[in-house]
Amino acid sequence: MKGYLLFSCFGEERLDKRRREGILRVVREEFERACGIRDLEIETGNCRAPGYDLVFALEEYPRLPNVLQKIGSFRKNTALRLFDVIPTEWGYRGNLHTCRLEDIRRLPADETKEEPSSEEKPEEERGLSSDFTEYREIAKQFEAQEPRFTFERLVLSDEVRSQLDASIAILENREKLFEQWGLKAIMSPSVLLNLYGSSGTGKTMAAEAIAHRLGKKIIRASYADIESKFHGEGPKRLKGIFLAARQQDAVLFIDEADSMLSARLGNVTQGSEQAINSMRSQLLISLENHDGIVIFATNLIENYDKAFLTRLVCVEMKRPDQEAREKIWYNHLYPVGEVKLHIPLEPDVDLVRLAAFDFCGRDIRNAVKQACINAVLAGRDTVCQQDLLNACMQTEKGLQDLEAASRRGGVRIREATAEEKNRILSQAAELTAGK
Repeated sequence: MKGYLLFSCFGEERLDKRRREGILRVVREEFERACGIRDLEIETGNCRAPGYDLVFALEEYPRLPNVLQKIGSFRKNTALRLFDVIPTEWGYRGNLHTCRLEDIRRLPADETKEEPSSEEKPEEERGLSSDFTEYREIAKQFEAQEPRFTFERLVLSDEVRSQLDASIAILENREKLFEQWGLKAIMSPSVLLNLYGSSGTGKTMAAEAIAHRLGKKIIRASYADIESKFHGEGPKRLKGIFLAARQQDAVLFIDEADSMLSARLGNVTQGSEQAINSMRSQLLISLENHDGIVIFATNLIENYDKAFLTRLVCVEMKRPDQEAREKIWYNHLYPVGEVKLHIPLEPDVDLVRLAAFDFCGRDIRNAVKQACINAVLAGRDTVCQQDLLNACMQTEKGLQDLEAASRRGGVRIREATAEEKNRILSQAAELTAGK
């Protein structure tokens, strides 16, 4: 099958080899995705079509069921992806027109003619620009931030560090791997990383450390940031988040990912179930089209859909052993790298004794915070070993209360969210006070 891609808002001569290949790759990939046709030949050229940035014409539409709907899907997805390839200063606005070759002669030929109003445009073109405007408005809600942690503060086993280093190396050497060596012919240049493990094992910290290592900012999002009470809004917000990551060249970090990556629902009977399936389908499309790094984090990897798992590099973040806990205690008490702690510690602080408590990184952080508060409340200017031990015992008791409350309420504590933990802790305090 043969198609013709004609440039209206800028001339074909402005395209260098890289941009030309990028545009044609997007068109072929989206046409195959929408219509299932791989052998698409494309000729390029210029045309005069005010109101349209590009025109894609086919000698004839493929004989497929619902072909106009499929062509419409191809047009919208292609137009959106071309924002990543065509510089905005060239005047590209996402107005891609699709038609048959014989219809090209009907396109406006007068360059001085004003852009047609939305009512004058063909029905299939109406609303296209407004869609992109909406995505851009959503993208503005997700501003990339400087990462808060570095690899120097990250305590990892050799196995986990090696897995993360391999993922980072793909991005650090992208030009060599995908352009010079041609790996893009057999795999996507994106990196989709999934960090899983019990709560408090450093998944969020690792994501931010990766962003810092790459010299990039990070966009943090969770399922709550993406879902919407309005039907159909979830997929739009998802597109907006990926657009924000591309525009800002940022690492995209999605927490509580099991809510989005679990298996799609069968026997859909309600609008809410359809909305969930639509969002998960959109996520698959967004991941395939994304050309950066996406990091997911979850406590419940067993709930993932296999369609997602096959696309992810999964790294288990395990609870720290005694040696790792000593390092984590040190990183939370003494200056390390760019973090300049100034906790006035007494010389009797014993990291080995503190590491005997079976804590994860989050528990250790909370214990350090509590010890500092206890010292200040006692009117002292230094923190001693006993302050830290007392804080450890308080933290340990809090965890035991959480475990007891989880058994009463049927909630597994290591799978509970931060909000659930706070709620359970309040319930446990009420139960304890009533005894």
